[in-house]
Amino acid sequence: MGRRAKKAPVVTKKRPKLSKNFKCPFCANQDTVECKMDFKAGIGSLSCRLCSAAFQMPIHHLHEPVDVFSEWLDECEAAQNPPPAQYADDDDDEDDDLPESSGLATKKPAASANYADDIVDVGDSEDDDDDE
Repeated sequence: MGRRAKKAPVVTKKRPKLSKNFKCPFCANQDTVECKMDFKAGIGSLSCRLCSAAFQMPIHHLHEPVDVFSEWLDECEAAQNPPPAQYADDDDDEDDDLPESSGLATKKPAASANYADDIVDVGDSEDDDDDE
């Protein structure tokens, strides 16, 4: 009879732990920002113990504390560097991206002040003959 080979023990890799404490972007102290994830309420919140800076955002089951902190940094950066105004006159640029064939790019004529000019007689030609 043959011998059975011994099975090698199963080795599982340890998952790297993501930090829940971060460096504050306002007071620049290390490990002072703590993240709390409330999945039932759907809110992730950050707060600094020293300078009392705080941030909250809606979360779902896939969010991690580092995601909330990254969003906070993005919001801080966006507040410091607002995007430049692309168009000074927005009225003319509304229809520029529509193709001419769609019919939506043409502007409607302005209504005249005299509404009687806008009324068109669509009656039968027989009715016009009765007036004579």
